[in-house]
Amino acid sequence: MSTEHTWTTWGKQHTAEVSQILTPRSVAELQRIVADARERKSRIKVIGYSRSSSAIAQPSGTLVRLDFLTGITRVNREAGTATFLAGTSVRDANKALMHYGLAFENLGRLDEQSLAGAVATGTHGTGISYGIMATQVAGLRMVTANGELLHCSADENPEIFRAALVGLGSLGIIVELTFNVVPLFRLHAAERGHDYNKIVPAFEERSRGADHYEFSWFPGASDVRTRRLTRLPLMPDGYEPHYAQLSRARRHGGDLLLNNGVHEGMLMLGAKAPSTQKALNVIANWGKGNRRYADLAPQVFTVRRRVRQNNMEYAFDIAHLPAVLDELREKLGDMRGELAYPLVVRTSAGDDLPLSPANGRTTGYISVREYWRAPYLEEFTFIEEIFKDYGGRPHWGQLHTQDATSLSAVYPDFEAFVRLRDHLDPQGIFLNDYLEKVLLGQ
Repeated sequence: MSTEHTWTTWGKQHTAEVSQILTPRSVAELQRIVADARERKSRIKVIGYSRSSSAIAQPSGTLVRLDFLTGITRVNREAGTATFLAGTSVRDANKALMHYGLAFENLGRLDEQSLAGAVATGTHGTGISYGIMATQVAGLRMVTANGELLHCSADENPEIFRAALVGLGSLGIIVELTFNVVPLFRLHAAERGHDYNKIVPAFEERSRGADHYEFSWFPGASDVRTRRLTRLPLMPDGYEPHYAQLSRARRHGGDLLLNNGVHEGMLMLGAKAPSTQKALNVIANWGKGNRRYADLAPQVFTVRRRVRQNNMEYAFDIAHLPAVLDELREKLGDMRGELAYPLVVRTSAGDDLPLSPANGRTTGYISVREYWRAPYLEEFTFIEEIFKDYGGRPHWGQLHTQDATSLSAVYPDFEAFVRLRDHLDPQGIFLNDYLEKVLLGQ
């Protein structure tokens, strides 16, 4: 236990003063903490790495960290499953799986998240044939509001299972996750510049012709930067091309220097002198260049992101993406500011999870980022209004202004989720101000 702690999101937009942090050393101890909070009619909030930009994890009562509930607990090669304690980071889970010659089927770019946090907020990678990370979960264990340990899967408590997979931490505390995993594989990455008018109209077609496909675009620019990932088998044991180590060193060194070193200096300059941002964006694009490389899948899917950011992301029916982007292209010139990061456009398969941004539709995502020291509200608000016009659904862990009324209009299973949440936690011990706003409209 520690005291007098200031909690903050990564981008430092949300803070809270916390008088008590509890770090249970076992599931049984966590059950007692929850039962005690219920008895005292207080609230409890579990946090992971606080990489969300929204206030989804903002504590308003007891703060709990799962620092001791980490690690891989079971591996079943025949069934293709691996079980982790929920506080395990995505990065550590990747390392553990590689030890067994296994991997997650798909991953997002950020690996400094807890597995439970990544699943609960709808984290995703890209790939039109691959679902969000939550769809890779085969089963879970969750501590409910009355302190009981509930087992959930497609066969056991299936309604709660589907809801808890993108449950926003509002149904209970996930303590264990069993993932469907695949044999470890390599990815070949091809990154290059293309004309906007060539890529955007054909984005869905190009996505269907690739294993994993995405592009980034500075609004107003005439070109985009595409990233195509192709799945490859592993090399024979002990084999590595003679150039592989040099190539890997150049790639990691370049990413570290440009994205987390030189780029931050440019971001600081842009924040202090906004009139320079457009020219800085051109320089940033020049610095990336075209490149090809191959490595183990987790090393290609993920990147080290050390420069603090504020993020907003919306999900759309993929058929609407070209229209959304064209409207952004037409109207972003009306903004006074210039974003320091490109928009990133990705895809995922549809699913049937009630609060998944990909519920019921093949999905395209547009991610908007800004340096944490730079003002973002005007630009994000302007862009969000366009996103909402196309039935966009916000990423739960990112900044947005939606509430229960507007969200219920874009999520067909929204009311059913809220009823289930009320049944599982009638006292609201897992709620906070953010969850009351987006789920209850308060």
